[in-house]
Amino acid sequence: MAQQERTLRSFPASHQFELEVNAHGERLPQMRAGSRLKLSVMSSIPNYVLPHPAHQPSTAPGGLAEVASTVEEILAPLHEAGRDSASLIASRQPIEIRGVSAEIPKFLLLGQRGGGKPIRLGLFAGFESRNLETVRALASLLLQLKGSLSLSRDFALIGYPVVNVRGFTAEAAPLADFESRFARDSAEADVQFFKTELRKWRFDGLLSLRVDPSARGFYAAVRSEIIAAEIVEPALAAAASALPLATQAVKVRPGDRYARTADYAHGRLSPPADVQPYPFEIELYAPRGPITEEHTDGLFVALTEILRLYRTFIAHGQDL
Repeated sequence: MAQQERTLRSFPASHQFELEVNAHGERLPQMRAGSRLKLSVMSSIPNYVLPHPAHQPSTAPGGLAEVASTVEEILAPLHEAGRDSASLIASRQPIEIRGVSAEIPKFLLLGQRGGGKPIRLGLFAGFESRNLETVRALASLLLQLKGSLSLSRDFALIGYPVVNVRGFTAEAAPLADFESRFARDSAEADVQFFKTELRKWRFDGLLSLRVDPSARGFYAAVRSEIIAAEIVEPALAAAASALPLATQAVKVRPGDRYARTADYAHGRLSPPADVQPYPFEIELYAPRGPITEEHTDGLFVALTEILRLYRTFIAHGQDL
């Protein structure tokens, strides 16, 4: 545990891995021939505030305990897997939000050690109010990646299963509530936690799982045409046999500084627009609905292809 704590403290500053990890070589999930996955409820990896066990009442006002226990059950396998693991570090950040003692779960997965600097990718879910499906999907993806560390070689994946904390209370606050508080730099603990994480880790990339109730198929939104063409489009194509794609599978959003400044001013979960270098951003959207085991397998294919293609993309750039 002491070694893991040293890694958590030193990794952001040193940009180097301190833990040796080995690929487990476990078999990857096999796609079922002819299966059509109706991917649903992929929300941006949100930070869910879980009631602190020491302070959790048997019956919390407003139904918070019931929702939190559901999230705890979803994340329990991840916390258990991280107990004696050198590759998965699970942590809980205790906070207090509007008088309620809580915890924000966070998971650091260190991929197989390769060469050079590790690529820091933030994974976010739990944006949409009361939507536990993306929380479950992210937890499952992290567990699968832990079983095949070679697929995340050279990556440090930092997962935040719940972002919109108040969206999982009895108030069921919409994402707009969190974005409003994020935009005005609210002193509330959940907002400051995420802003601190974005500054501290200096992510190379941000990947969010989102849900678009109006969507008719799986699609991605990115800021860069290069990232879209070289990474996201091929990754979605690899998963196309499992995931139903929207007619426009990849949407390119404005990526200039003015667009980033406007997004940040409106409370979009992102670092300030003047951060250099600015991380690449990928948002994966799916229609509303339950995420089945087949859906998760399809997401796993898409995510691992994104990791592989970005790693290759960076390596080629360094050779130029």
